[in-house]
Amino acid sequence: MAMICALCVVKKPLLRFSYLSNGVLGLAVLSGGFNFLELLFALSIGLHLWLAFSQNKWTMLTLSCCSALVFTVCLAAHLLLELPLYLIVLASIVLAISGYFDDEELVAEADDAAHINHFMEPAPLLNLPDIKQLRQGYYDWRKNNQQRAALVVIRLEGFAQVNQHIGRDFGDLLLAQSANRIKQLLLIEEVINLAGEQKLAHLGGLNFAFICNLAQQKHLHEQLINQILGATLKPFNVANCTIKVNARASFVDCDEQENSFDNLISFAYLALDSHPKQQVVVYHQQMRIEQLEQQARLKELANIDFSSELELYFQPIICNHDEKIEFLELLLRWQHPRQGILSANRFIDDIRVAGLAYPLATFVIERAAELAMALRMEGITMPLSINLFGSEMLNEEFIEFLDHIFIEHQLQAGDLIVECPLNLFMSLDEQGKAMVARINSIGIKVCVDGLGDSPIWLAKLPNLAVAYVKIAPSLTADFSHQSHVRSLISGMVDMHNQQNAKVICEGVETLEQLNFVKSLNAYAAQGYYYSHPLSSVGMISWLKQWQIEHP
Repeated sequence: MAMICALCVVKKPLLRFSYLSNGVLGLAVLSGGFNFLELLFALSIGLHLWLAFSQNKWTMLTLSCCSALVFTVCLAAHLLLELPLYLIVLASIVLAISGYFDDEELVAEADDAAHINHFMEPAPLLNLPDIKQLRQGYYDWRKNNQQRAALVVIRLEGFAQVNQHIGRDFGDLLLAQSANRIKQLLLIEEVINLAGEQKLAHLGGLNFAFICNLAQQKHLHEQLINQILGATLKPFNVANCTIKVNARASFVDCDEQENSFDNLISFAYLALDSHPKQQVVVYHQQMRIEQLEQQARLKELANIDFSSELELYFQPIICNHDEKIEFLELLLRWQHPRQGILSANRFIDDIRVAGLAYPLATFVIERAAELAMALRMEGITMPLSINLFGSEMLNEEFIEFLDHIFIEHQLQAGDLIVECPLNLFMSLDEQGKAMVARINSIGIKVCVDGLGDSPIWLAKLPNLAVAYVKIAPSLTADFSHQSHVRSLISGMVDMHNQQNAKVICEGVETLEQLNFVKSLNAYAAQGYYYSHPLSSVGMISWLKQWQIEHP
């Protein structure tokens, strides 16, 4: 039984054979007691000693030597004192015990532990003060000082890709190196000590914080933030790879805000979350007000009645060459019970957070189809455009809904236009392109909205098979100082003209802006110069009046 257990533990074939032969010989001695068996047993033990020595397994070698000693003593006792021969089997039992001590596995475990410690040992995160020590350090400092101070929170970004591509261990090492860089920049007297000589606290995850005394230098915290952001941007060398890390920061004036430390931390987090695209964010009271307003809106949206509280306004898109209406853009408005009429950009993010993006999109589509059918009944052929968030259009259910609406309201090709944000088209995969093609096949034209609001890949622009492209107001607003980008805008307009996509310039408010837009060879313009957004309730009357004034 001892030999069977040893065979289950040992992995090397020669050692397994050695244990098996010793076990068989031991059983033979117990059953037969032939004199030649002790010679074979001695050879078997000698072979095992040689294997243990060649394997460099010292624990096994020691126990094997003990087994050989037991065999020698028992054999001598048998020959000299005529003790029973089966006592030499004790040597076989000692030999079997040696199989339970595999030094190689112990060495491997030690190597694994050393490998793990290689990444964990240099990490200062384990030694950094946590949020409790940061809180206590702040209160201790406040007891003896009433000077102005600022709480600064640093958030590192980009570690998800690092962990995914080169592993979590290297990501932790990179985080440790980033923390070390930050620590080196805080070794000044004005940064408050938290635990011993430590000045930087780890709030968990990728968030760090420190408290800066502003008694001597009013803007010291801003200088430190700039130094930290600059230091983190310097490439790191990890696992023979050069990696860059991004960082963002927010700070709260400890005197202007509430003195509760937990409130200060929550305010700093709120500032970071409220402006995810801003690198340095200063907390101000308006952020808290906006957060409370958003929470109130979310509660109201949970019970919102689309048909009674939401309304579509319209704004015309006018052709530059003949001043005729190309189409009407429908704009969503919320008749808020307390805040009045809210434009879509005020609550569209709340709609998505509340999980109402798809129901809202279907409501807008159906309402637009009803308006298009009403215009056709009045003998007015006028396309209507609707704005979608983007992602909800790229699914089978939504495309089938569009097809159903077209048939139900007896719409014709071109009656509806779908406007989607540019960033959607910048990241289209093959399935997304197929969905856009299906929308076109139904008879709905597609318009790219917001060209210029976000970074773009110019190489992808010619591949946008769409009917209209809208240039954001930011590119044409201050045209008098935009000579340096005029050629770029003009080139983009010409490129889309060659692709048979009609270019529309948004935000036209003055005659000078209109003339600038026309000089770019843009197809149409939209803005307050022609009309403010108007309620769709009076759409038909407005259109008839426009046709009279612009025959």
